[in-house]
Amino acid sequence: MQDATKGRKKRDTSKKREAILAGATGVFIEYGFEAASMDRIAEVARVSKRTIYNHFPSKETLFQAIVAEFLKQSYELKPICYSGDLSLEVQLREFADAELYLIDDPVRRGLSKLLTATFLMDIEFGKATRGQYKPHADFIAWLNEAKADERIDFDSPELAARMFYGMVEGCLTWGALFSDGENLKHSDPVLDEIIRVFLACYRR
Repeated sequence: MQDATKGRKKRDTSKKREAILAGATGVFIEYGFEAASMDRIAEVARVSKRTIYNHFPSKETLFQAIVAEFLKQSYELKPICYSGDLSLEVQLREFADAELYLIDDPVRRGLSKLLTATFLMDIEFGKATRGQYKPHADFIAWLNEAKADERIDFDSPELAARMFYGMVEGCLTWGALFSDGENLKHSDPVLDEIIRVFLACYRR
């Protein structure tokens, strides 16, 4: 009986945490980090402010949790294992699609805008937040395996990764933020060209 009670409490706590994160996400997107209040978040999430503080000690930690959840969704798409049987083009497209996942939906695009604006306004906060993640780690691992298989070559996997993501972000991500996703309607030929240019430089 005690185990069942503990299980219910755990589920209730988990549901409240999810409600807080969902409510906070909407409030942060609408008002921005600075203007968002814990009172408004509590109202939207339909929980007490005390409940919020039981889960998150401050607005900053709540925001960090939203960032972590947001990036986790993208990273879950990126454990793309190198394959010697698949074309490099197909595998690179998987990485590009995982990156575009961050901005191909109105809510995720709103979060991306929020993060960009917040980090630009508070450089140190942005550094502290981004410093917790290694955004190119999976792609670097893929690059090293592709090099070991003698299909691509480079002097620095970190630089090669920056070039690839720099093209994806420069040609598509930023445009999507500024156009509210309008440019993504014609993203396929752009992605094909990005991959062609990347492989023209690094394919063996």
